[in-house]
Amino acid sequence: MLLVALTGGIGSGKSTATTFFAQCGAVVIEADKLAKEVLATGTPGLAAVKAHFGSKVLQRDKSLDRAALAQIIFADPVERAVLEGIVHPLVHRLFGERIASLPEDSVVIYEIPLLVEVGKAEDFQLVITVETPLSTRIERLAKRGLSQEEAMSRISEQSSNSERRAVADIVLTNSTSEMNFISNLLAVWNLRLKPFAENIAANRSAEIGEVDPASIPNLLPLSSQVSRIMDRIEHAINGKIEVVSLAEVVVATGQAKLSSKLKHLGFVEVEPDRSYASADPGRPMNLQIIKK
Repeated sequence: MLLVALTGGIGSGKSTATTFFAQCGAVVIEADKLAKEVLATGTPGLAAVKAHFGSKVLQRDKSLDRAALAQIIFADPVERAVLEGIVHPLVHRLFGERIASLPEDSVVIYEIPLLVEVGKAEDFQLVITVETPLSTRIERLAKRGLSQEEAMSRISEQSSNSERRAVADIVLTNSTSEMNFISNLLAVWNLRLKPFAENIAANRSAEIGEVDPASIPNLLPLSSQVSRIMDRIEHAINGKIEVVSLAEVVVATGQAKLSSKLKHLGFVEVEPDRSYASADPGRPMNLQIIKK
């Protein structure tokens, strides 16, 4: 199963991307919808919210008054942190339940606007972030009924483009025509996401040279893409990495049984606990493990 996080600032056009990927056959899960579920009437989540914020955030039918709650949390960072402490763990658990029964060859697109804020980027084999000019985002938010001041307040509360880029593998821009954006999404799907998922399901590594990585739309420079993968590996196995070439990486570690950790990153075991190869056609790579 390929787990892909799709993030981007409010008004960037994430829904266009998720709609397209769903049409391609991906399983789309939206963090915002999960957040609504865990705060539905009668849930432990709503009970916890009421216990802290009081009945003023409930409507007459005892359901959540989202407008009242929004006024509180957007005016007070401390209160917002309290709400996030209630909601985020519940959403994370519900997401795990949703993907548990999916077929192994599934491509899961998890639309999660607050990926950086919740610190969950390492839970995914790939992270895609969508960037859109500020003026366009404000125009879109105005159509949702937000004033320019309200729009800027919401935007400023979220992570910046540079912060999202730091955890991303693919950066796409939604700044020109929708047709161009869809064309880029199609290339990402056909050349990277779909074959990556198929390789993982078949426990098969990607062939170096099979796909030209330059043909896959991505605003990130190659050095940033490779650095992102290195960060993931170091985070997973707590080891020291030496990049021999863009296709060869030596990992020094004292840990045993790395296969499950590296499998989570999309690496296939070639020689038991010694050699691994990436299943990602967009960035084929071989890992040689050296025990300290």
